[in-house]
Amino acid sequence: MADDFTHQAVGQAIKDLEENLIQASRAYEDAQRYDDPASAAYALRTYAAAQRDYDALTGAGQQQRGQLSNAQRNFLSRRQAGGDELTPQRMADYARAHDKAMAAGLTADTPEYFSAIANHVDHLGDGRQPPLDEREAARLCGISDEEYAIQARKMWGMKQRGEIP
Repeated sequence: MADDFTHQAVGQAIKDLEENLIQASRAYEDAQRYDDPASAAYALRTYAAAQRDYDALTGAGQQQRGQLSNAQRNFLSRRQAGGDELTPQRMADYARAHDKAMAAGLTADTPEYFSAIANHVDHLGDGRQPPLDEREAARLCGISDEEYAIQARKMWGMKQRGEIP
C-alpha cells in the first residue's frame, strides 16, 4: 500500500516537473524573442531548479549515450508537431547539433542548448523547417503585420504581469 502511494506521488511529481520544464523553456524562448534578459534569467533559474528536482526523482542525469532525455523527447515532439519530419537523416542532423552544443560547453536540456540545437538544424540541416518570423506568422494568421505586432506586444505584457502562463 505504501509503495503504491509512493509510486503515485513520485509519478505525479515527475509529471508536474515535466510541465514546469516545458513552461520554463517556452518562457525562455519568448524572452529571447523579445530580447528581455531579465525574463530570460528568471526562466533559466526556474528551468534549472525544475531540472535538478526532475533529475533527482528520475536519475535522468545518469542516462547512457544514445538515449534521449524526457526534455529532448519533448523538444523533438514539439518540432515534429511543427512540421519537422524526423527521418533518420534528420535525426542525424539533430545528433550533430547535439555534439556541437556539447562541444561548445552548453549543458544538455537547458534552454540555451535547445536554442543551439534548433538554430543548427534550421540553418545547417536540410532546411525543411525555417524559423518563423513575425511577418510570416501574421500571414499565417490572416492579419496585417501591424496588427500582429500590436497583439504580440499585448500578449507579452500580459505574460510579464503574470496574467497568462
